[in-house]
Amino acid sequence: MKNIIDAFTMGHPKQMIGPALCHFFEGLTISFPAIAVYFAINLLAEGFANPAALNMHTLRIICIVMGGLFAVQLFVSWGSFLGTFLPAATHSAENKTDFVYKLKTLPLGYFSKKAAGELINTFTSDFLALEQSMVALFTGLAGVVFSCIITSLFMFYFNPQMAFAFYMTMPVAALIIVLSLKTFGKLDSAAKSAKDAAADSLNEYLFGMKVLRSYNQTGQGFTRLSNAYRDVRDTALKGEITGGTLLSLAVTCIRLGLPLMCFTGAYLIQGGRFALVDYLSLIIVGTKIVSPLLVWMRYIALLRVHYVSASRIGAVMKQEPLPGTMEHFAVDDIVFKNIGFSYVKGSGSAVLKDVSFTIPKGKLTAIVGPSGSGKSTIIRLLARFWETDTGTILCGDTPIKTIDNEKWLAAVSMVLQDVYLFHETIRGNILFGRKDASEEQMIRAAKKANCHDFIMKLPQGYDTVAGEGGSTLSGGEKQRIAIARALLKDAPLLLLDEPTASLDARNEVAVQKAIGQLVRNKTVIMIAHRLKTVEHADQILVVNEGRIEETGTHRELLERNGLYARLWNLQNRSKEWSLG
Repeated sequence: MKNIIDAFTMGHPKQMIGPALCHFFEGLTISFPAIAVYFAINLLAEGFANPAALNMHTLRIICIVMGGLFAVQLFVSWGSFLGTFLPAATHSAENKTDFVYKLKTLPLGYFSKKAAGELINTFTSDFLALEQSMVALFTGLAGVVFSCIITSLFMFYFNPQMAFAFYMTMPVAALIIVLSLKTFGKLDSAAKSAKDAAADSLNEYLFGMKVLRSYNQTGQGFTRLSNAYRDVRDTALKGEITGGTLLSLAVTCIRLGLPLMCFTGAYLIQGGRFALVDYLSLIIVGTKIVSPLLVWMRYIALLRVHYVSASRIGAVMKQEPLPGTMEHFAVDDIVFKNIGFSYVKGSGSAVLKDVSFTIPKGKLTAIVGPSGSGKSTIIRLLARFWETDTGTILCGDTPIKTIDNEKWLAAVSMVLQDVYLFHETIRGNILFGRKDASEEQMIRAAKKANCHDFIMKLPQGYDTVAGEGGSTLSGGEKQRIAIARALLKDAPLLLLDEPTASLDARNEVAVQKAIGQLVRNKTVIMIAHRLKTVEHADQILVVNEGRIEETGTHRELLERNGLYARLWNLQNRSKEWSLG
């Protein structure tokens, strides 16, 4: 039970005390009017047999009490509403904030295993289910249970035989629900998996529209999307039909208790062991308890379904964050010591194998090599997007995994080959590097990055919206904005991942000038596809098949006539190639 409560409250069960108390008092106000009706009917029955014996004073008190209870019920229900929905909305917002904060502490390796659709659905539909559970189910269940207990005690007190007959079918209904809970969980898991797959298909269809159209495959892409939503429909129908059938059986069992109680009462009246007026009164009370019992059964079933959502959220919250608590450190030489790494653990296909090298502070270190050799992986490990499998990365004498991740990233600027700009203004995208920068500082960074002139030619200048992912800008323009962002951040450690690889000659010159401004007085690690861009690097690391094959300056590596020299000669010969 504790695990269930922890799952629904994300480890904060005290959140539910206030709402549960509100529903408890609401349950009391619902139960007492039904009991008051019992006494009123008895008084009226006595007056029917002998009008002179009718105690109007007592009847008047009962009516006043009933009216007062209904008035109290109005205020209690209103208080229950406020005491439930407002805290639930507040706690839901807090839990979502905790969830997002948790995501930013996780290594990127976690996101590579998780489809975007699954995380989006967890953040939207699963949190909605959790909020509904806190509001309408878990706390509401408390009120229903209290109401049923009070009314049931009253029934057993006045006539145990009729009460027993009424509840005779309850064990069967409870057994159906209990045996069905596992089925409900499996059906809901299947439905959520289908929704995750559909969300991924929709995301792929929308973001891959250019490729689909260029190859005239929009129909095939739409077929995959429609198949995904057909699976959503099929799993939903299966869940509704199966779940609805099982719930209907349980509900029917509960409702059968009422005719059984009527039959038992009639038998007692026939034997002279029970008065007709008491019989009618208990029947009325019995009808009042059927609805709460049906609600209770549905709540139990829905809680099991929503438990799947709570478990999915809990699975994310239980993930181990990146280690490291050290907040104060100085950027020094970066040392890779016997590093081994694989993106798929236990696959046996290591991307880096026993890699060791040193990146001197304040120098430019270039990383070159064939595609798939592990160049980008080195950058990602240094940025702590992933943690190493073996070995240690040191900053001076300090392992970087002992440094607080946010503090470490504050000391790092990155300019990647595939630049991502947010769907906001150019100004906002540049200021992303440093939120507290002034307008003057931002413009100075843009000028150094050679992007101020083209920004001023845009319709709204710096207030022009970049579009999703920077869709309204060219590759070179996005690269220069990314460099302006890095210039504004002015971090001591700079990571460049082939920033000019896909640019035309004109944009490449502009970006190289911007990079020249960016690398001054910094420790720079730059992945290069075009060796011409790094021939003046202080150190060049040649990576091949996950190992450091050569290390040296441009001149030293050419003299060795190894892999670097072969790559250099190949690139020089490719310049002479032409069609025909």
